[in-house]
Amino acid sequence: MQASQNWSDAQEVPVAALAVKLPPFWPADPQLWFAQAEAQFSLRAITSQQTKFNYVISSLSWEYAAEVRDLILSPPATQPYDTLKEQLTMRTTASEQRRLQQLLSAEDLGDRKPTQLLRHMQQLLGNKIRSVDDALFRELFLQRLPSSVRMILASSTETMSVQTLAEIADRILEATPTTVSTVSTVADDDFRHLRQEVDKLKKRIVRIQSTKTQRKANKDHDNTDSQGVCWYHQCYGSKARNCKAPCSYAGNSLARH
Repeated sequence: MQASQNWSDAQEVPVAALAVKLPPFWPADPQLWFAQAEAQFSLRAITSQQTKFNYVISSLSWEYAAEVRDLILSPPATQPYDTLKEQLTMRTTASEQRRLQQLLSAEDLGDRKPTQLLRHMQQLLGNKIRSVDDALFRELFLQRLPSSVRMILASSTETMSVQTLAEIADRILEATPTTVSTVSTVADDDFRHLRQEVDKLKKRIVRIQSTKTQRKANKDHDNTDSQGVCWYHQCYGSKARNCKAPCSYAGNSLARH
């Protein structure tokens, strides 16, 4: 019996000796933080509910430990880790109303890239992103960008996805020099680079608009052809001096010659 106990202890010691260093708790995204923690538990073959509970508790700063004070002082008798995970996530995650309020009023670009801001705004919406009007969300995003960037993107906001707009905004800001004490020191090379980026964007927008115009013209031309009116009467109407048969233009006398 003693030998069996010693063998069991020998098996457990190495597992207990493998320390897990969890990152500081991140209240902005508890689900992501727990996913990282569980990845470390998996790497070290830690499956004990109590052990995982203890690791999580030890990684909490006092302000977040206070959120689950009741669980720390009186740990659940069963499934302590699962209970802690559920309650800590629920108690530190902002309510839906608060997240929407933050999205509408508190978010700005700061030192982030536009694509980073976009991902954060999408995260704040969560599952609600599917029910938000695309045009409204695009406008909310554009309002957070510098006015100079909005001016460049203004003519393409309706033809491009918000993801594409964010990527273009990244390139614009990368081509824009930083400011020191609110005074912009734009070098000639930087300015030319920015103008080149703007010209590229304008050309891309013109191509998109030109394609749409051409499609509409082709559609109108096809509709006219189906009515049997020749090109001369399409362009000059009753003043046409020529006619290409067959032509069904009303009052047409040229087609009979």
